[in-house]
Amino acid sequence: MTGLPRHLGQAFRMAAGELGMASAARLFVHELSQLGGEALVDEACDALGREYPVFDFAAHRWLSGARDPRLDPMQDPGPVVRALGGIGRLLVVGLETDALDALVPALPGVEMGLCAEPFGVEPDMRRVLANYGGALAPVTLTELGRWAGKRSALLSFVYGTDGHTAHVVATWLRVAGPDVRAQFRSLVGWDVLGTPMRLYPRWLVETACDDFSEIVGPPHRPSASSAPPVSP
Repeated sequence: MTGLPRHLGQAFRMAAGELGMASAARLFVHELSQLGGEALVDEACDALGREYPVFDFAAHRWLSGARDPRLDPMQDPGPVVRALGGIGRLLVVGLETDALDALVPALPGVEMGLCAEPFGVEPDMRRVLANYGGALAPVTLTELGRWAGKRSALLSFVYGTDGHTAHVVATWLRVAGPDVRAQFRSLVGWDVLGTPMRLYPRWLVETACDDFSEIVGPPHRPSASSAPPVSP
């Protein structure tokens, strides 16, 4: 008999809409480990991993012994702040509240917006923005022009890279087209995983690393398996 909470997949999807995939995965792995230790985390990985590969990544990282929260790339906004040095306006594409919680207070005086477009898992934008007390403004695709400029930057969360390609939310491809890139000083990727995922990156799309001015995160390390991600 399974020890998993009922409707775990539905609960994770709702949490990902408010927190982001990696932030929700870290929270769920922590809570499951408190409920049932390694056995329950492993069971949840089997149950949810293929549907939510970012959860699979977080669970396997925890099961492998990488449990020090200080190793989480989202805990240190310093490299991202340095990459964004001198900007006056920042538009964020995608959602990771653990990363934003660290980044927003680290950029005082910078006007910040969050692209209010669906990106795979439907975000609850009203609840997300309420958590930042007005520090983040909702921005639609039709408003991109107002956010462009010589001191403006685009930031996307990256879910692992092999050094040539990176996985991002699909909205990034709509936002960062060739005509838009020239209007921003820099396009920065924040790798919130640090290594490629094991499984096929459902909910995400692939883009070239060269599309970014810089991808910030831990130095690229190969995944546990040298094989390409497992398809669904």
